[in-house]
Amino acid sequence: MDNIRICALGGLDESGRDCYLVEINDNIFVLDYGASLPDKTLPGIDFLIPNSDYLVKNKNRVKAYIMTHGHDENMAGLKYIYNQAPAPIYCTKTTQGILEWESKIYRIKPHFMYAIVEPTSSVVISGVTFHFFQTMHNIAESMGVVIDTDRGSIVYSSDFIVDYTVNQPGYIFDIDSLIRSGKKDNTLLLMCESKAANKPGYCAPKHRLTSLVENYFNDNKRIFLCCFWENFYRLQEIANLCHNHKKKIYLYDDYARDLFEEIVKLPYCPFLKNDFVSPEDLLRVRKQDVLVLMLGYGEELYEKISDLAKQKNSDRRIVLQEDDIFICAALPMLSLETIATHAVDDLYRTGCEVKWVKSKDIVSMHAREDDIRALLTLLKPKYYFPVRGNYVNLMANARLAISTGVGLNPMNVFVLDNGMSIAFDEGSPRPRILTNEVNGINVAPLLVDGRGITSVEEDTMEERKKLSEDGVVVVAATISLKEKKIVSGPDTQMRGFVYVKEAEPLLKSIANIYVDEINTAFSMDETNFEKVKVAIADRAKRFIKRENGRDPLILPIIIMVD
Repeated sequence: MDNIRICALGGLDESGRDCYLVEINDNIFVLDYGASLPDKTLPGIDFLIPNSDYLVKNKNRVKAYIMTHGHDENMAGLKYIYNQAPAPIYCTKTTQGILEWESKIYRIKPHFMYAIVEPTSSVVISGVTFHFFQTMHNIAESMGVVIDTDRGSIVYSSDFIVDYTVNQPGYIFDIDSLIRSGKKDNTLLLMCESKAANKPGYCAPKHRLTSLVENYFNDNKRIFLCCFWENFYRLQEIANLCHNHKKKIYLYDDYARDLFEEIVKLPYCPFLKNDFVSPEDLLRVRKQDVLVLMLGYGEELYEKISDLAKQKNSDRRIVLQEDDIFICAALPMLSLETIATHAVDDLYRTGCEVKWVKSKDIVSMHAREDDIRALLTLLKPKYYFPVRGNYVNLMANARLAISTGVGLNPMNVFVLDNGMSIAFDEGSPRPRILTNEVNGINVAPLLVDGRGITSVEEDTMEERKKLSEDGVVVVAATISLKEKKIVSGPDTQMRGFVYVKEAEPLLKSIANIYVDEINTAFSMDETNFEKVKVAIADRAKRFIKRENGRDPLILPIIIMVD
């Protein structure tokens, strides 16, 4: 019988960074390779992605990357590591388009090899049959996967909801295909998403925007609307509203215009070319016939909102007025709630009418309790592996599975950490759970900044934290070793440290410390000026701590002219 290992490189007890390995005999198949956003403890970092050490070490066994849909959580990490462990990428045209566009805007040039599939289709990869089934999610052509083994099927749901009322191609949950693929109660293991497993009921119809905002389209006013660009279902609703109410769409900035150049090339794009008004023609269209569409990702979207409200935006023709309506349809993640609240507060200060769509009004398109129950009842898996979510969500999913009454119990439901494995070994009637002490798989996330994958030392991260919390003091001068004197300076600068009116006496004192340490070094014929820099920083740090209790980063700079 097949020897099978299932392991997560990311996605367990965290939001995003999803990556799951299915090893069948000597083959490794990678399900998703996503990214997550950093918290405030990682200043200067843009993304966290799964560790690639295991894949690089075993790159000859990596047979395929299965990218289930085009969200950053599921595929944004792949472009950074692909060249180190290449293999064909099985994905839909929509996912391919987004992966290519993101690689372009981040100036990364991986040599991708694609095997484009339909969201409902079957392929054979290295002798193993994969059945893809289309799911209902907030991006077109999302799909789950069923993997055939001689022990039964392994099913990875990816993101899904059950909504029988949607008949838009690209967003239909193909339950018939799933049932056919997981035939004869032959599901060995179900890997099911957990992000909303602690929420009661079905997701549908609570995920829809239209009923919450359509009344604003009936008003004779200009509308501003913001949302995250990855939510294609939301864009579909916006397109339908504009068509029905004869609104022209003005794309807020170059970012949105560049993005839409790619979106209109994708399958199931709801927009037509004549839906848009160009920057040149904006003033020729009546204000009440325009919807200004603002798109972004994460924190940058809320920064755009604040800039618009404070009239700091680059397009001076777009100014919020009291007779405008601003609809904020971007639901912030927990880490972004504070900045989102400040941005919306700035909107209210403009006097325009504000509709802030909150999480109590609309929900994200992830499987809730009854969605998951439906999948469990259809497949009746022998074993169950909750994935995609924080620990509280994984545990809620596990308890839900046990209570559904399909034969699952605490012995065949697995709540694991990244790096742990479920092992189905030849001759063994039950799977084994292998800890990462046994597996030895490095699952420490890789850090990505503007230069790509970065190696940041712990002391560097501590310096960044100091910069963000207590600011920085830079003191510099030019010295002559021959003449043993300071020939220029010192010049002292502070950022993010104290108010300007309090800075003058501190600046003078720090400059005096700098001069005193340099002159002491000259008097002792000291030539190791790295030691002098350390001495300056230590004295300045103690002085500042004593004066006002702050602990800024101290950067002494010594420039030698001879």
